[in-house]
Order: sequence, then C-alpha cells, then structure tokens
Amino acid sequence: MKTQVCSNCGETAKIVRKNYCFEEMGIPVELQKINVIECSHCGNVDPVIPNMDGLMHVLALAVVCTPCKLSGEEVRFLRKYANKSAREFSRFLHINHTHLSKIENGKTEIGASLDKLIRLMVVNLNPELKDAIKDLMELIPNITENCSEERIQIDPSALTYQYA
Repeated sequence: MKTQVCSNCGETAKIVRKNYCFEEMGIPVELQKINVIECSHCGNVDPVIPNMDGLMHVLALAVVCTPCKLSGEEVRFLRKYANKSAREFSRFLHINHTHLSKIENGKTEIGASLDKLIRLMVVNLNPELKDAIKDLMELIPNITENCSEERIQIDPSALTYQYA
C-alpha cells in the first residue's frame, strides 16, 4: 500500500484510487478514478491531480458546452478561469459589476443573451478553448432554461468530460 504524509496533521496517510467530488471548484464536479490521500487520523482527503492546467481547461470546456443555462456558480468559475476581476468581466459584458455579483451569488437569474455572450467571450479569451467554438455555435440555439442539476464527471487521465 502506498502512503504519504497528510497535509493536514502530518501523520502517515494511505493513497487510494477512487472517484472524488471536487467541491473546491464551486460547481458540481466529480473526478473519475484518481489517487487521493486519505488520512485515517484526522479524516482529511486530498486529491492528487497531476495536470491541473489540463483539468481546468476541460472543466471550462464542459461548463461552456453545457446544454443548460449557466448557473451563478458556473459564471463565477468561468470569470475566474478567464482570469478577470468582477469589474473587468462586467465591463466586457457591458453590465454593472453589482449585477454580475447578483448573478454569481444566485440573487438574479442570468438572461439568455448574457448567458450566450459569457460563453462566447470566455472561449475567445482563452486560446485553449478556441477549438470549441464550432461545437458552441451548434449548441447555442438549443440551450435549455430548465435542466436538472447535473454533475460534470471528468476523467483527469484522458482529459475528457461527460454530464451525469
């Protein structure tokens, strides 16, 4: 059995392979079959993510290409992925930063036009996502208002995603 030092308490922890709910992203994401460091002493669980940049690109692609209207949490994730402050992002969108804050915090629904503008802007601001523009253009007319809460499942070793 492989072991490593726990980042929380410093005790010896075991490394196991399993699915991991990656709540640190602020949106429902499950990483498939990754190594995690599980500490039996303090209960801490840390994922081992060898390619964080690749994972972020795949997650952004999955969010941009979701067939459902963006949630506030997804808008916040995309803004941060685009490396923009709330003020910068709102200027790009031609909206007040207070309005953006209300969207990100779930106090205001995102409109259909703003949803599409955010997706297009994020794809164009990030060279890693440029290849997604064709798929996004086909998806845009079919974005649905009412979707059930879906979790994005990502295979970090293959850098692929699916909705579950």
